[in-house]
Amino acid sequence: MTLFEAFWRALATVTQPRIWAWALLPLAVVLVAVGALAWLLWEPSLDAVRALVGRVEISDGVLRWLHDAGWPQWRAMLAPIVVVVLALPLVLLASLLAVALLAGPAIARHVAGRRYPGLVVNQGCTAVRRLLWTLGSTAAAVLALGLSLPLWLVPPLALVLPPLIWGWLAARVLSYHALAHHAAPDERRRVRRGRRGTLWLMGLATGYLALLPALLWSLGSVAFVLAPFFLLAAAALFVAVFVFAAAWFAHLALAELAALRAASPPPVPPAAPVALESPLPGPAS
Repeated sequence: MTLFEAFWRALATVTQPRIWAWALLPLAVVLVAVGALAWLLWEPSLDAVRALVGRVEISDGVLRWLHDAGWPQWRAMLAPIVVVVLALPLVLLASLLAVALLAGPAIARHVAGRRYPGLVVNQGCTAVRRLLWTLGSTAAAVLALGLSLPLWLVPPLALVLPPLIWGWLAARVLSYHALAHHAAPDERRRVRRGRRGTLWLMGLATGYLALLPALLWSLGSVAFVLAPFFLLAAAALFVAVFVFAAAWFAHLALAELAALRAASPPPVPPAAPVALESPLPGPAS
């Protein structure tokens, strides 16, 4: 199966109400977490950023440049912009993890039941192992984001590096959860290694799809004035993007698993040895 065929099948899958019923739990978790943190930390975060900007010498020059460029209103928006820029990656990360852990396995089982009803569960992965894999991959992605942060000041790299890192994380986590229920460890490695390039392209596309909620901030200063509510809207859009991505990865990964098993059927166990009958005793001499 090509990634384009899996894409169209995923579009058909996410039109089913059952998929969005499974998405309600990660959506509720993310919205409650974002809402609670915004309620508790929004004003303290603004105060901290304003205090930091007041102590940085370069801020006066930046603010004068914004005023001279005809954007005096952005002086008041500087602190909300900084808080949103720092908060949005955390919201995206929470949305990805919530979908992968809480909805991804159910979506994969649904795709397998509808498309591959004969696919046998083979040493499915435990919840603890899935959690450890997800946390380890997330830690690596966060480290990469932190190390690459100075490069984001270069405009072209700011449009390339974040989607690359988010795409790598999405491909690694969602493909693993798509195979976790049905595939043995060796099968998971073979499927992911055999379609590494395709999975990476799907992850990159998912990374750019995850930038769509950023269009909310193109509404201008009103988006930053009402930033806590727009963060909730962005969280809902992130969950929708990753639910679709989970279905996309499930279609491709499970198709590859079925093809792998069809190409290498399980070996036939050897027949049990037949005991030879002892010869009948001859006549006594």
